[in-house]
Amino acid sequence: MLAELIFGILVWVVIIIIITLVGSNLFAIMVGEQIRYLRLIIFYTPLPATASIASNPEPVRGYVSWALGENPKPVDCAHVRYTGRMRYGHTGRWMEMNGEALFSLAAPGFVWHAKIAYAPGIGIEALDYYVHHEAGMTFSLFSLLPLDTANSDEIRSSSLFRYLAFTPLFPMIYRSSGFIGWETVDELTAKAIIRDVDRSVKAVARFNGQGRIESIGTYPKTYPEIARPVPGLFANRFSGYADVAGYRIPMQIASEQILPHGEYVCAEYSITDVVYNISDTVKGRAA
Repeated sequence: MLAELIFGILVWVVIIIIITLVGSNLFAIMVGEQIRYLRLIIFYTPLPATASIASNPEPVRGYVSWALGENPKPVDCAHVRYTGRMRYGHTGRWMEMNGEALFSLAAPGFVWHAKIAYAPGIGIEALDYYVHHEAGMTFSLFSLLPLDTANSDEIRSSSLFRYLAFTPLFPMIYRSSGFIGWETVDELTAKAIIRDVDRSVKAVARFNGQGRIESIGTYPKTYPEIARPVPGLFANRFSGYADVAGYRIPMQIASEQILPHGEYVCAEYSITDVVYNISDTVKGRAA
């Protein structure tokens, strides 16, 4: 009896290992497809010329000057790595996570990948992307069994906002982007508007008066027929600013978001590495 029990446990362990390996490979292929597509867009989309920030609201001008200094280098993408934790609900159990993200600067676009430790031996992999005007979000148990998904039509606007809410990680975009505009609210607040083809999203950015941007947030929208929040990020708070490659960026980010089926999630990110793609090819396109 004991031998049969041990054998059964070993069989289940082997099955779980196989499922995890197969799922991880399949999920990696899915992530890789979106990254390759985004890299093609990054390579072929010309960077806009550097623009004056004089017409921007005062808190935006102060922040951009402080975050960029005299750094003139053109950047076409930012590769971010992070660790952190997340939880479901306001009082849920914290779960450790890590991952990476790739952001395009010439056109709005990102691929966000995360690995979440749900329990010992049980992992969840997440993919969130906005590439060439299309968006998607998926959470998979063992990287194979879908737990939560959303399609492009549901989350295109919220994904575009997610891109906007993480722009303090690559602040050089505020000096060259033609798709992000600003409007004055008061001396410490400005409204940001990001546009991509036929879609636009507004957000409120708050500054601390000492050069730093403190938060970017928006009011969560709801589906009118069921009064359920639209999935996506709706608030980012920034802290722990540090100098990275000549730019001042936040190394700590606290986020709040709604998953595809309406669950509230909060996450805390610690940025461990940021690489900006600066090359002769990029400089040539930006000239």
